[in-house]
Amino acid sequence: MAMTPPVPKRLLFLGGMALLLAIVLLSRWIAGWGLVTLHVKDAPLAKVLSSIARQGGVRVETSLDPAKPVTLDVEKVTPAEAMELVAVRTDSGWRPIYVIAPSKTAVKEGIATLHESEKNAEWRRLYYPMPQVGMGMGDPSGIEVRLAGQDLALQQLLDQTAQKSGVMILSPKDWSPAISSLPAAAPAGKIIASLAHSAHGEAEAVLFLSDQRRRGGPTNRADGQGGADQNQADSQGDPFAGFGQGRVNPEWREERVAAQIQQLPPEQQAAAKQEVAEIRAIFEELRQLPREERRAKWEELMSNPDFVDRMENRRAVRQQSMSAEQRIDRGVSYLERRQSVLSGQGATSPGR
Repeated sequence: MAMTPPVPKRLLFLGGMALLLAIVLLSRWIAGWGLVTLHVKDAPLAKVLSSIARQGGVRVETSLDPAKPVTLDVEKVTPAEAMELVAVRTDSGWRPIYVIAPSKTAVKEGIATLHESEKNAEWRRLYYPMPQVGMGMGDPSGIEVRLAGQDLALQQLLDQTAQKSGVMILSPKDWSPAISSLPAAAPAGKIIASLAHSAHGEAEAVLFLSDQRRRGGPTNRADGQGGADQNQADSQGDPFAGFGQGRVNPEWREERVAAQIQQLPPEQQAAAKQEVAEIRAIFEELRQLPREERRAKWEELMSNPDFVDRMENRRAVRQQSMSAEQRIDRGVSYLERRQSVLSGQGATSPGR
């Protein structure tokens, strides 16, 4: 019986190197899963969003003109970062929306309502906006939520999730089965998926780009029953109270603020805590004033160049992502506003 000749060492070495190279390339490819790379100039918005959806493995919807031109130059960023940059370039807003319903068909119906100009009375929108802590581009889907309490009705648990994270949740109003047990602490997106599974339903995340800015607009209210009531925030005296038809739980609000700060890089957390304390102090002062004096006090704050400068600095990250034309327009507008403030105060105004 003939013996098989030994494989030359050189071929073994080359084969081993080829296998190692393949492993390295495969590792890099896997590491890039879900990240977005785009280098486009004046590309149609529809094409840009389609690419984000395909590369990020997410569903993306928009109410903007699909032909709107977008210029973008990003390399291996998360879908949330890509959407933030698109929102900046289109002067719009985006947010993650979780649609949870009894079936896949019902989920599709819910997603379709996002494009309707009027709110659908059969669907409940849970959304509690409040100022973002820090200067980063936070994605509320990643905020860790720990559900608590004895009420295991689905709608109550979804409301708790919305308040503790800031994500928008859309679900049928008349669907609220009891959940057998509370899921373990997890990011908001996973909590919603777990609740959907326990309720024998379906859930899908949608990154929605619209002409409504993330913090504000006439529909930022739980259940979508009209505009946010600024007087509600004034009476509570807390800028972090959020808006909503239902009562905002202060303990859940505190959990959310703490979770937002925890998401920041360690070197930014101390400054973020100080920022929260300062903002709360301002609103507490406003709360103590009679209603007729609040507006005057707010106008006084807005006439303080230092305060205006600090507000402008909060927009620094967003402005860095703007196009050259957008930065020029925004800079000219800022200088005009600041000059108006200084002219109104005079050269000898206090604190300058």
